[in-house]
Amino acid sequence: MHSHSSHTGINFEIICRNSVVHSTFLWLADLVDLLSRIARTIEGSVAARARMHGRWGLRFACDFTAGFHVVLRGRCLVQCSTTNKLLDLQVGDLVFFSRGNYHELKSDESAPCITVEEWQKRQISLPGSNKGEHSTFGPRGSSDTALAIDSDSSPDSPEETSFLSGRYSFPAGPMHPLFRTLPHYFHIRGSSLPMHDPIVNLVQLISAESSRPDSSELILGRLTDTLFHYILRHWMVSVDTTGHWSHLYSDEAVLNAIQNIEDRVDHPWTVESLARAQGLSRATLARRFKEATGLAPMEYLNQIRMQKAAQLLQKSDATVEQIAMQIGYESPFSFSRSFKRTFGKAPARFRKDPSPVSRAG
Repeated sequence: MHSHSSHTGINFEIICRNSVVHSTFLWLADLVDLLSRIARTIEGSVAARARMHGRWGLRFACDFTAGFHVVLRGRCLVQCSTTNKLLDLQVGDLVFFSRGNYHELKSDESAPCITVEEWQKRQISLPGSNKGEHSTFGPRGSSDTALAIDSDSSPDSPEETSFLSGRYSFPAGPMHPLFRTLPHYFHIRGSSLPMHDPIVNLVQLISAESSRPDSSELILGRLTDTLFHYILRHWMVSVDTTGHWSHLYSDEAVLNAIQNIEDRVDHPWTVESLARAQGLSRATLARRFKEATGLAPMEYLNQIRMQKAAQLLQKSDATVEQIAMQIGYESPFSFSRSFKRTFGKAPARFRKDPSPVSRAG
């Protein structure tokens, strides 16, 4: 009888533990689904697949893009202007920049650096490659390029390094609130990933496709978009333990409130109505929402509405009055004032020229 009771207790503990794990994965799935919807307007592409030798350095300054570098062979250093910290990248390592911050990729700490634009001008085709065959930092980068910025052929010179670079272009205007809570950059060690991890597999697929003479921009775009989600999911689960994303990941009520806002941006939401839908008090939801996103619920709602309005202005023929109604504004005048505060220009002017005046965050 005692033994039966003991087994029952063990079984109950296992069931409870499995239930918690199942619930956690459901929340993670909801968060990834939300991320997928948010990321629909972000366009991924392969910037380059490059082979470097000697002493070299490249300077990146992509103000309105995110991006990644992954080392395929050899090693290199990366240095970001926001921290000035040097990261040592080994084979399989990936570094992701969430805001396209100014940074340098180089063979060693004192290596001379040139801009990507200068690099394009100084490309040298690999021996045996077809004349005029070059990789570029643009939508297509189908072949390797060798570059020695400092012709150092001594035995102690750095070994050859191959790396793959990708970039993600954001729509005009302020970055989505959830993406602004990401760190400026984070580093994923290749040695920490299992052999068949999706990130490993996707990097291999992107590398193989980008090296083909008939590489497809469509395929590369889809692969880099998918890699974007896996990179962020890896960071959420494995790295972020105290930030906004971990709060969001662990707070189902806030996640549901955000999904309500994203799904029905035209609804006349208030803090009270959002809280009531989650069975919480107004004060409790406001506090937990701020902890998870860094914004008050109504601030978040307004930023989502402005992003939606910018997309409609660029991709539809709807009038300013119609767009105002579609995103929950009763008055086109109040919408126009809010839009100008966010983008620095009136909706009509933005439609003609969506180039950003400034980038929040």
